[in-house]
Amino acid sequence: MITNKQSGYKYIFGPVPSRRLGLSLGIDLMPAKTCSLNCVYCECGKTTHLTITRDEYIPTEDIKRELKDYLNKGPRLDFVTFSGFGEPTLHSGIGEIILFLKSDYPQYRIALLTNSTLFYQDKTIKQVLAADVIIASLDAVSSPVFNKINRPHPDLKPDALIRGLVELRKEFKNQLWAEVFLLPDINTNDSELKKIKIALDRIMPDKVQLNTIDRPGTESWVKAVEKKDMTRIESYLTKAETISYGKQEQSDNKNIQNYTLQIISAIKRRPCTVEDVSRILGITVPKAQECLETLVCQKKVSKTKMPRGIFYLAKLS
Repeated sequence: MITNKQSGYKYIFGPVPSRRLGLSLGIDLMPAKTCSLNCVYCECGKTTHLTITRDEYIPTEDIKRELKDYLNKGPRLDFVTFSGFGEPTLHSGIGEIILFLKSDYPQYRIALLTNSTLFYQDKTIKQVLAADVIIASLDAVSSPVFNKINRPHPDLKPDALIRGLVELRKEFKNQLWAEVFLLPDINTNDSELKKIKIALDRIMPDKVQLNTIDRPGTESWVKAVEKKDMTRIESYLTKAETISYGKQEQSDNKNIQNYTLQIISAIKRRPCTVEDVSRILGITVPKAQECLETLVCQKKVSKTKMPRGIFYLAKLS
């Protein structure tokens, strides 16, 4: 766990207990909130800089310096994961950072969470081939549904996104997982599901993971798909499984004296319940509750009710 002394990191966060990746150290390559999509369900809020221009948005050397400082201590991790405020492949230095990790810290597996929008560019594919796992989103195939859910940059079309994923699959030899985020009556109808199935069968991912709203999203009207519909869709799509919440592992660190910076760093990137914060920091639920409610009183954090419980959110500065 990143300690109080280390919590000044700007670009790495966690480790976070992930439903799919175990104990995961996050790398955030993008400033808030820069992305190629403005998804209605995004837990990081509305995109303020909608772009498909790849650039070195954050100095690559600064990111490598933080990784070196943290990883030199030999923390126990299941993955180092590219995620955070925006689309990681927008960062032109992502390939260099992946190769740096593979060269200097080969004991750690690398995961990339991506919205799949930039794989139509061959250079983007080349830069991510050394990753161990790529989790690539595909929420829609028809343009009206793609536009409603993902609200893309005007130059992005779902056909190009799918072609890019097909090309990625041809070259990427490690684990490729497709993620489909489901919204009731938008991409859960027979027509759109059939299109998604055909596209996934072309892409041939190693697994298909189904997701629905759990944390607060960008738009308040976004609702979760009912369990019976998730089960129906899971049986319809090839190699599909529903992402579920199981028991997650706690961090080893039990001696942090001041949790404020770590909590805010974590919930800026993903709203959390008290139990989530307890697992992330390796502290008891009552202690996590005390810390969170103190931050609420200080107006640094707000909270909202969701089906899984009360989620805490931090303001983006």
